[in-house]
Amino acid sequence: MNPADPSSGKPAASFQAVFGPLNLDAEVPLAIGGDRHIFQHPHMPSLLVKVMDMQARAVYLEARPFKRWYKQYQRESAYRVYLNEISEYVTTTTRPSGVWQVPMARILGLAQTTLGLGLVVEKICDEAGNIAPTVADLARQGRFDAALSEQLDEFFDDLADAHVVLHDISASNVACGLNADGKQGLYLIDGFGVLPLIPLYAWSKRLNRRRIQRKYARMRASLAQRFGLPAA
Repeated sequence: MNPADPSSGKPAASFQAVFGPLNLDAEVPLAIGGDRHIFQHPHMPSLLVKVMDMQARAVYLEARPFKRWYKQYQRESAYRVYLNEISEYVTTTTRPSGVWQVPMARILGLAQTTLGLGLVVEKICDEAGNIAPTVADLARQGRFDAALSEQLDEFFDDLADAHVVLHDISASNVACGLNADGKQGLYLIDGFGVLPLIPLYAWSKRLNRRRIQRKYARMRASLAQRFGLPAA
């Protein structure tokens, strides 16, 4: 994944090729989340660029006057989500835990794009190099089997062991595929970071684990209801 890896025998990509300015005006998003568009990095096949959807954010805040009021005092504005994710990524991937490698898509940094500031992240791929399906995609396609169910249980146990704080436990936030090193597995791609003003779950690993277990049970119940799958 490192463009400057001397062992690859290939010339290093320039800083501008990786971190911009990147022209995304004519690009079609690979995926669209609640508040962001996900683009293929135009120069690096192993990377994605997440860009804020300011229109969706405006619609969201329009219906929430109190949240709109206090967010006007946040200097980082909509991009606070980047800080939350970077902080959680740094915290959970550098502290000792029972997990050898935290199963998260890696964050590389920020890039200037024609659509605003973008977050550059590792691309989790399928065998053909396309963006990997999420657990929700696999359930929708009838590919959620007993092996994946067991793997998903272990995945959320690992996140709890690593004390990753999750604010949105969703089957759409877990990708199943290969990371940039070619390692097959489940990877957290969104929904992490500390949001509350009082970071209770960041302070207490025990409370965070119980919260993950509770929200994971709800996620499995939702999958069971929507796709006729067994609950956790």
